[in-house]
Amino acid sequence: MRRVKFKAVRVDHDGIRRSIYAKGKYCLKYPKNTIVRAREGTLGVGVFKTRKQAEMFLKRYTIFATAVKIIRVRPVGRGNNVDILSHSILSISLDYFYKRINSLYKVNTTNPPPGTIFYPAVEVLE
Repeated sequence: MRRVKFKAVRVDHDGIRRSIYAKGKYCLKYPKNTIVRAREGTLGVGVFKTRKQAEMFLKRYTIFATAVKIIRVRPVGRGNNVDILSHSILSISLDYFYKRINSLYKVNTTNPPPGTIFYPAVEVLE
């Protein structure tokens, strides 16, 4: 059985847990006891190897000052480490990052936080 990983999510006013680092069509919901699949053509569902790494992410990115939570997930599929992420979490910027359809549009990138790994899907344990 795969090791448990940790996912930082935001909790909306209605109690729905959603992606922190994606907006619009790239934002995923994380209901308990479900399998959440990454949107096709993306890096995958980003998780952290340890709870401490997830906590450090939340401390570093104070822009996400809304209600946040760290949940336990079990990876589904093969993990993938990446070197760059889109710096912007907005849907339009993520479109350009993933599709690279307009070479005139510069996509700002950043390094992933320490301990980040991407999976095709995760099983939400809590």
